[in-house]
Amino acid sequence: MKNPQTSIEVTNLKRSFKSVKKESGWRGTLKLLTNPEYITHDALKGINFKIETGEFVGLIGANGAGKTTLLKILSGLIPPTSGEAVVLGYEPFDRKLEFRKQISLVMGQKAQLWWDLPALEAFDLLRAVYQIPRDVYQKRVDELTNLLDVTKLLNTQIRRLSLGERMKMEVIGAILHLPKVIFLDEPTIGLDVLAAHKLRGFLKEHNQKEGATIILTSHNMDDISQLCKRILLIKEGELIYDGDADKLGQRNECQLKVQMINETSIDDLQQSLTSVEARISKDEASDSTFLITIPRAKIAESFQILFQRYSIADVAIQEPSLERIIQQIYQQ
Repeated sequence: MKNPQTSIEVTNLKRSFKSVKKESGWRGTLKLLTNPEYITHDALKGINFKIETGEFVGLIGANGAGKTTLLKILSGLIPPTSGEAVVLGYEPFDRKLEFRKQISLVMGQKAQLWWDLPALEAFDLLRAVYQIPRDVYQKRVDELTNLLDVTKLLNTQIRRLSLGERMKMEVIGAILHLPKVIFLDEPTIGLDVLAAHKLRGFLKEHNQKEGATIILTSHNMDDISQLCKRILLIKEGELIYDGDADKLGQRNECQLKVQMINETSIDDLQQSLTSVEARISKDEASDSTFLITIPRAKIAESFQILFQRYSIADVAIQEPSLERIIQQIYQQ
């Protein structure tokens, strides 16, 4: 790798999958056996980006956008169809021992620790695999289990832990050997609010303390907004945004949260605010409250229309959520 500060470099990366097309009926079955027809699906379509050492990057997109495929390529589980991926100076699919010692992959929907073993024994196996000195290993286990508040669960079988507890153990097992690059695929999936909050705090502290490069995929926008300074947004295998998470939020729109005194419909509001190009939805928490997205330059005009035509109990200007902004980008 030319730049020692670059942990990950992806150049024109593509990945395609072939599947057999199955037609209905016995003729379709016969054709499947004698003359199968294949369909090619392009999961990644020429992606390019670089990630510097120590960055915490959010990888987001809808289901099927190509996020997990990208992580599998970067961690060496599958090869690219074409293009190049370089992680820590290695081609991941070569699966060299020195490469595998320096990375880790956590997949929220798949268990990686041995289910029939207590957590402590599973960690001890990882110590042997990664050849971690016993004194260093013991110090790390004590520190990590204290930070995630799972010390009392170390002698419990993995299979007997709750989902939140298991995910904490999975993360501990993934970073025992202090990998330089960590791939996290939906690490907070299924976790309650408190468990997800603790796990986010732990990941943030680990990133700052150890300087590990982390790529996180999640459908939970709290994960992205609280942890990631940079976002990679993928749509249908293409990278459509690569940049600062804060700048993504600083778009030319804002949101008015308006509580009405009298009963009002979205259609009526939409007609009244046609001149300001408003997009309107109901606030899920209240039938009398509306969320009105408008261009920032139209705030004064919108207020004038609203106060002239409606009886308003309360109004506030707020920034649209990251989730809403990403939804708008997808729609566009």
